[in-house]
Amino acid sequence: MINIKFYRDTEGYFKADTEPQYQLLSQYFQSEVQGVAAVCEDLLVTIAEIEIGDLIQLEGVGNTCGLELTADRALLWNEFSEAELTLELSLAEFKQALEDCLSFLR
Repeated sequence: MINIKFYRDTEGYFKADTEPQYQLLSQYFQSEVQGVAAVCEDLLVTIAEIEIGDLIQLEGVGNTCGLELTADRALLWNEFSEAELTLELSLAEFKQALEDCLSFLR
């Protein structure tokens, strides 16, 4: 299980903190989700479509991070890092993080 804490800082900005090995996941939530519940909801709908086989995969790049979802994994990467930064999670782990984020935002 990934320990991730969602909060708003003193200036009201959406933040996500987690253990160092999941730094890219924190970055993804801060730069791509940005505290918008609809983003989590859309990704959860896409994951449901992948889980039932209606969709094979989703791949895209946002503000700074890329995301690829398949039936068994979520792959994150930083588009602008000089060092190649990637993080592979199980689809279930990524789904849980989205659900936790959505719970915080509601």
